[in-house]
Amino acid sequence: MESISSKKYSTVVSTRSTCYIYMDHVRQTYYSVAVAEPKSSLFTVNSRASYQKHLNMPSKPIFGFYGGWATYRSGKGRCTVEDLNPHLCTHLIYAFVALDHSGSIVQKDDTERNAMRRFNCLRNSNPSLKTLVSVGGAVGCASAFASVAASSSLRASFARNVREFCESYGFNGVDIDWEFPESSSDQSNFVQLLSALSSELHSNGLLLTTSVGVNRPYDMSGIARHVDYILLMSYDYNGSWDSYTGHNAPLSWGSVETDYQRRLNVEASVSDWIGRGSVPKSKLIVGLAAYGRTFTLSSSGNYKPRASATGAGRPGPYTQQQGTLAYYEVRDAFGEGRIWDDQQHVPYAVSGDQWVSYDDPQSIRMKCEFIRREGLGGAMIWSIDQDEFQGGRFTLLRTVAECL
Repeated sequence: MESISSKKYSTVVSTRSTCYIYMDHVRQTYYSVAVAEPKSSLFTVNSRASYQKHLNMPSKPIFGFYGGWATYRSGKGRCTVEDLNPHLCTHLIYAFVALDHSGSIVQKDDTERNAMRRFNCLRNSNPSLKTLVSVGGAVGCASAFASVAASSSLRASFARNVREFCESYGFNGVDIDWEFPESSSDQSNFVQLLSALSSELHSNGLLLTTSVGVNRPYDMSGIARHVDYILLMSYDYNGSWDSYTGHNAPLSWGSVETDYQRRLNVEASVSDWIGRGSVPKSKLIVGLAAYGRTFTLSSSGNYKPRASATGAGRPGPYTQQQGTLAYYEVRDAFGEGRIWDDQQHVPYAVSGDQWVSYDDPQSIRMKCEFIRREGLGGAMIWSIDQDEFQGGRFTLLRTVAECL
């Protein structure tokens, strides 16, 4: 066996271990080796290897997004890389890095660079785990994506930069999260961008996925030709932008829905991509939400779905964002106020003038049953740092792992 020093590698020193990440360019495979792991570590290599022998790994892909900003939350909301369980997902995705209008990856500060390398060291505990980095996100990258995708030279440059970034930090691949290609030219250019990425990444043994929105125009079959998986963001169907309450991620439509609203559910979105888009079922990954959408009711006496709302619900103490709560914040704030919607197969909860739609183990199991019944590729969860991760519980993610 060659020594580590003869390889191209990156080094990160954490409080738990020193991890070397390097790539075997002949075998096109990443390796990571942990050195001097303290006996007190929660996830030591030997204990995890032993644990894995007794764990039934998911039979379908499970993608778990981790928002790097979760490490900056306070108290019980703080979720670091070391809090993640590398055995509950087949793929872990670090969110996000940005691109600029030249097709370069915007460099992160030293703290986040360190976190990304430690993130990839999770493979020491589970060698079957694949790690990806997500480029883009909901804020700030749409214009840069449009510029880069419109130019053949910038597409090629971006693809090379992505490949080099993955090799530098030890990622097994990339997720492209362009929110969203709006115009017809954007949609056409998006497919060309994915084509350039596919050529660059697949020839170097790297994975390519893309996260896509619901009820939006895409060249669905064109996308499917170039990516390994399509991560369907099947949530955010309703939110505080509406003047009434509605479910964040209903499985089915309900009798209170109008014609258009009957398209705002997981079943309808999957049908679009499988039916109209002719996308192979094995490539379609259904998104699950580990957070809730909140509203402030106009009247606390009127609290059913489609009840009048004055705006977003109050922010949670840890995520601190109006209109959303992490699953663990929902559990803390709403106590026994849970109500089950038999038609849309999701819970909601009420506390005074606050209303939340969210997912819990019961609704997650029903969605996993839907995934299995329809022969779909697997599940994705946004995001595991909003699950009940404290103490290693991962309530929703464990439910997914058990079901799939």
